[in-house]
Amino acid sequence: MATAQPAINNILGQILDEYGARISIDGGSTILTSDANVASAIASATKDVSTPYGPTITIVSRGEQGGVDTSRVDSNNVNVQPVDQLKMDFFSHAVFAVQSEDPKFVLQGLKHMLYALRPKGVAIVISLKQHSMQRTEAEGGGFTVALEDKIKFQSKGKIEKLTDVIEYAGFERGKIRSFERSADVDGTKVDAEVVLALKWDQLTA
Repeated sequence: MATAQPAINNILGQILDEYGARISIDGGSTILTSDANVASAIASATKDVSTPYGPTITIVSRGEQGGVDTSRVDSNNVNVQPVDQLKMDFFSHAVFAVQSEDPKFVLQGLKHMLYALRPKGVAIVISLKQHSMQRTEAEGGGFTVALEDKIKFQSKGKIEKLTDVIEYAGFERGKIRSFERSADVDGTKVDAEVVLALKWDQLTA
């Protein structure tokens, strides 16, 4: 999906413009990101609050650290951490972007986010919408299956949407907010579901 990166940049900018006071990213923030594209979007969106010392942007790696390209992330405070070395209750924010990945992968990613977020830490999930359809030969053939359709199929209808997956990962229902956003990328409208979730800990409520 060639429009994915500019769409994520645009939508993340919208979210920070509208909910910036609540999300509250500043030079002292520690931000966990799902991949280099998201890290790049965060670096661009937080330029106005960045300092030589932060915010610190961490890209989670599922393999070797050297396998993640950080060259396009415009920040001096970016690093890569293997998923099995993430610290518990450490990050102030976590940003996760998905398209039509395997729901099991999405669920595991959300669980890692919850584990690594500190109490009252904020998670931002951006799910770029793709409709289930057959691809043309020019697009490589085969089928594109929407994330929600995969969720329903794999759970046999027990879980129907992204917010259900986020709850299943351990985020508290009353601390989750979902809404729609869209971005225009070179004349193409890209729709997304955005979820803001707060890690809640009764001991710090």
